[in-house]
Amino acid sequence: MAKSSIVSIGAYVPPKILSNDDLSRMMETSDEWIRTRTGIHQRHVALPDETTASLSYQAASAALKGAQMAADELDWILLCTDTPEMWTPATACFVQDLLKAGRASAIDLTGGCAGFLQTLELGDALARQGKTVMVIGTELLSRSMDWTDRNTAVLFGDGAGAVIVQPKPEQGIRLTHSRTFSDGSQADILQKPYGGTRNPIPPEIVAQGGHHRIHMEGQKVFRQAVHRMSDAAKQVLADTATAAQDISWVVPHQANQRILDAVAGELRFPTSKVFSHVRNYANTGSASVILALADMLIQNLLEPGQRLVSVAFGDGFSWGAALWDLLTLPPVEFVGRDL
Repeated sequence: MAKSSIVSIGAYVPPKILSNDDLSRMMETSDEWIRTRTGIHQRHVALPDETTASLSYQAASAALKGAQMAADELDWILLCTDTPEMWTPATACFVQDLLKAGRASAIDLTGGCAGFLQTLELGDALARQGKTVMVIGTELLSRSMDWTDRNTAVLFGDGAGAVIVQPKPEQGIRLTHSRTFSDGSQADILQKPYGGTRNPIPPEIVAQGGHHRIHMEGQKVFRQAVHRMSDAAKQVLADTATAAQDISWVVPHQANQRILDAVAGELRFPTSKVFSHVRNYANTGSASVILALADMLIQNLLEPGQRLVSVAFGDGFSWGAALWDLLTLPPVEFVGRDL
């Protein structure tokens, strides 16, 4: 069965920027406090008329434009998000309609910040069967954030990324090997508990704004993220008999700079080869790996012949790693990118 490849990449971030100084006027924090702990200087946040579906549509349209592909050539739209358009139907169905992708089956998945790598693994399996698959990762976290909680609100930004995956093993970014994992026993360490069937939202919680609060035990999440991402990367390298020195770049989920530096240390990999643009975009969850990959291509950091390892970690806990071979430079469009 033929391997599949990413043949086009689209990315989108909203035009509105929320700086650390802006946050200091909304909560008890400061630019220095945020930068020294996270490496984040600013984040993009959605405009009032933007939704998860509209962000996704922007990224998906950019990917289709780059591939010079019509939307009705898509067989599947797999959309990963923790911030859906609504409870039902799936956000992917709204995107399918916006794109006029009449042939495509469309479903949502969720996996937190690791969701893109998990969803890409499913998209790879479909592409190996001959399907043309669009994989989208989108988060609009600014609508579901407690803006008085400096321990979580400062970390996140809004954005969307989309890749087109096809059975073209000699073109684009080949999906060589991946490993993804979950451990539901750790779910209580990082969660947003209200709004589902376990914890309906009572009026008093809404009045207090508690329905938007993310529960995160920061030190435990830090240790788990560093350990799990590093371990997954090591497993992928071992599975493929790939030496660390053969890896040109690590393309991580943009959690925060402290986590990225710690992962580099665990892997004994130079921090200069662990890509980071977290200072400008913060943590965009399931969109972050795609945004990072798009930014690297636009900055001319990638070239054919390179091997890349991508790693991600999110709530669930879910985490994973993927080994990618860069065969040719895929077309890329990053709408709203900081210059």
